[in-house]
Amino acid sequence: MKTIIITAVMASALTGVAQAAPKISDNQFLQAARCRGLASSEGLGRLDTAAIDQFLRTEGQARTLAVRTSANNKINAAQAQGDKADGAKKEKLLAERQEACATWMQGGQ
Repeated sequence: MKTIIITAVMASALTGVAQAAPKISDNQFLQAARCRGLASSEGLGRLDTAAIDQFLRTEGQARTLAVRTSANNKINAAQAQGDKADGAKKEKLLAERQEACATWMQGGQ
C-alpha cells in the first residue's frame, strides 16, 4: 500500500514538472517578446496584447533571469523602434508584426 501511495505522489510531482517545462525555445520566447513590443507601439498602432502577455507570463516562469531580462529589453527596444519608425521602416515593422508575429499575438497557438 505504501508503495502505491509513494508511486502516485511521485507521478503527480513529475506531471507538475512536465507541465512547467517551456513549450518553446529561449530564442522563440525572445521573438515573441519582440512581437509584444511591436504590438504595444503607439507609432505602429497599438494592438490588444492580452493573449501574448498571458503567453509570455506562462512561458517566462521556466526561464532564467537572463532570458527574462533579455525579453524585457526586447519588448522595450521594439516598442521604441516602432514608436519612432516612419516611411519604409514603419511598413517593414508593420509587415513583421502582421506576418512573423501572428502566432505569438494569438498566445502562441
